[in-house]
Amino acid sequence: MLREKRRQQTARDIQLATLLLAVERGLENITTEEIAASAGVSTRTFFNYYTNKESAAVGTPPAFGQDDKDALRAGTGPLAEDLKRFLDRHFERLEEDEPILSMVGTILRSNEKAQVILNGFLIAERDALAECLSHRVKNRPTAAALASTAAIAIGRTIHLWEHEDDLSLREALDIVWDGLMEAARLLAAPPTP
Repeated sequence: MLREKRRQQTARDIQLATLLLAVERGLENITTEEIAASAGVSTRTFFNYYTNKESAAVGTPPAFGQDDKDALRAGTGPLAEDLKRFLDRHFERLEEDEPILSMVGTILRSNEKAQVILNGFLIAERDALAECLSHRVKNRPTAAALASTAAIAIGRTIHLWEHEDDLSLREALDIVWDGLMEAARLLAAPPTP
């Protein structure tokens, strides 16, 4: 347990050093050697944690919590309420690292390789959510559509939070969620004559 905590802290130290240098000078203008020195580790240690500076900048994004996935899978309330509660819990974890989230966003806007790395994480999480939802809705295409919608809502929430002053992540999620619910109502409404 203690060893794993130290490992997580070293990974976080390397990510933070990468982000601070990259925000200051641009990710393309720094080296892994500079990152390692700034993080207080050897270059070899850097490569034990990350394959390149782009993966160090992205780090390991917070995954959906297993307890939250289990609760969503087993939920018996309205699906919209249970899914919103699931997203609320995910954003609680994201709020713990708002400064890092903001710096990662800065890097992603200018670095395609980092975007590809993050997309790999997001696809895996979306697929895990689809699997979870398929137990609940008993239809894989519907579960995949719901998971994709949730993933888009997460991205849109972060985008809104980054571009609106004085808006918390949870407030941004509420705005995005309200828009999704209105869109769902419009899609389900009978055609007007």
